[in-house]
Amino acid sequence: MTRSLPLGLGEVRLTKDQQDQLCVFGLGSCVAVFLYAPGASAVAAAHVVLPKSPGTGDAGTVEPGRYADQAVPLLVAEMAKAGVLRSTVRAAIAGGAAVLGFTSAIGEQNIQAVRRELELQHIQVEQEDVGGTRGRSVLFNAIERRLEVRVLSAPNFNI
Repeated sequence: MTRSLPLGLGEVRLTKDQQDQLCVFGLGSCVAVFLYAPGASAVAAAHVVLPKSPGTGDAGTVEPGRYADQAVPLLVAEMAKAGVLRSTVRAAIAGGAAVLGFTSAIGEQNIQAVRRELELQHIQVEQEDVGGTRGRSVLFNAIERRLEVRVLSAPNFNI
């Protein structure tokens, strides 16, 4: 039986159960990052809120999943602890919208920070649905290794 495991703001989660679907509801400017690998059961996710932690490399940050510069390395470390070879890890990302008419560029900053951190970790983004002006909810189907996106006031689609 499939089980949905939602992530809150700044949360990081890893599952080894193929029946689990990691999901993030109501993404606006935040970015959901999912790491997975072909043939591995582990899937990790983070709900990134901001591009950079208050102090660069601040090991004392209470919620490292909140910041792209700490969330991505943490996800990579969690995948390694689960026995997944770094060279096989791939990413799916979603979010980073400019919603509710805000002129702030935080969504785009989050997208760029996540991409930069993934590049630093040598992880390829294989699936993405980012930017735009509409919020979205996303889940990662662990069995099919597929990002599923639900956009507000739009048809649902799979990547």
